[in-house]
Amino acid sequence: LAHELGHAYHNLNLGERTPMQRNTPMALAETASIFCETIMVQAGLAAVGDDADGRLALLDGDLSGACQVVVDIHSRFLFERALSSEREGGVLSIDRLRELMTDAQATAYGDGLDPRWRHRDMWAVKGHYYTAYYNWPYTFGLLFGLGLYAEFQRDPQRFRAGYDDLLSATGLGDAATLAARFGIDIADQGFWAASLAVLTARIDELVAAVEAR
Repeated sequence: LAHELGHAYHNLNLGERTPMQRNTPMALAETASIFCETIMVQAGLAAVGDDADGRLALLDGDLSGACQVVVDIHSRFLFERALSSEREGGVLSIDRLRELMTDAQATAYGDGLDPRWRHRDMWAVKGHYYTAYYNWPYTFGLLFGLGLYAEFQRDPQRFRAGYDDLLSATGLGDAATLAARFGIDIADQGFWAASLAVLTARIDELVAAVEAR
């Protein structure tokens, strides 16, 4: 629900723009939705406080989604890139598509996923595969959203006004230019590493909580 409310808030801020100015690039399509998820998770963690069971449940749900966005989405990108490359030479068979799908999942998940649970037909059942490269915006949105949340914590009042302006302008500029308004350089690998470090810390907390039970 938080995800879809984020989309709604984004569209609310685009309300005064012309139809052409509302055309948001894929890089920013999932920013508001996943940022809203981040707000809800942080609020939830603050609300449960030292309640070990509550924190464990919340972290488990949050990280299930985050790992899907970071890892499974990567497998989708790898699959589509391989498909696009091979398609230049002709039509691919169903068997070959299945091979590309499981190969992509193996690369993305490594030993984190039992080979028995690889989904060879994911390309056929997930609607996102039928829109070109409708995958990486989710990863971008998650990691960019974590960076935005850090800015929000630094100066909430300033951030709120700037955030609404950012969402209203997503059809007017590229991601790098708009991110620069918050002092974020999306060409800096350190920015993305810092966002991933937030997820790593949550994973460490989850593991510690499980081991302590």
